[in-house]
Amino acid sequence: MNDAAAVMQPELGNANDEYLSVYGTLFLTGAMADARAEDRATTQTFLREANETAQRVGAAANHMWTAFGPTNVAIHCVATAGELGDIQVAADLGSRIDTTGLPVERRVRHSLEAARR
Repeated sequence: MNDAAAVMQPELGNANDEYLSVYGTLFLTGAMADARAEDRATTQTFLREANETAQRVGAAANHMWTAFGPTNVAIHCVATAGELGDIQVAADLGSRIDTTGLPVERRVRHSLEAARR
């Protein structure tokens, strides 16, 4: 994950939303992997980087079929909290996320993830 992000970083200054979406999605994937490995610090670092990138993209979109944006970052905050055993955090955050702007498969995935907690 870090290698792919490092390759993409030099182009971030002038990156379009598609590029940013792929870059941000790398960090969401990395955050999930590190949460499953119980690496809380790296999970939080990756979520912060994804969030910063999502703020540049703005509203939820489905560039390059990533569904990347602030809403998807919030969904991953819920999922990583659950993986790290922070069930109350996951339950509190999960119920507050409005997923209506996301593709149906992403909305369903979030609903399943929230129900699991």
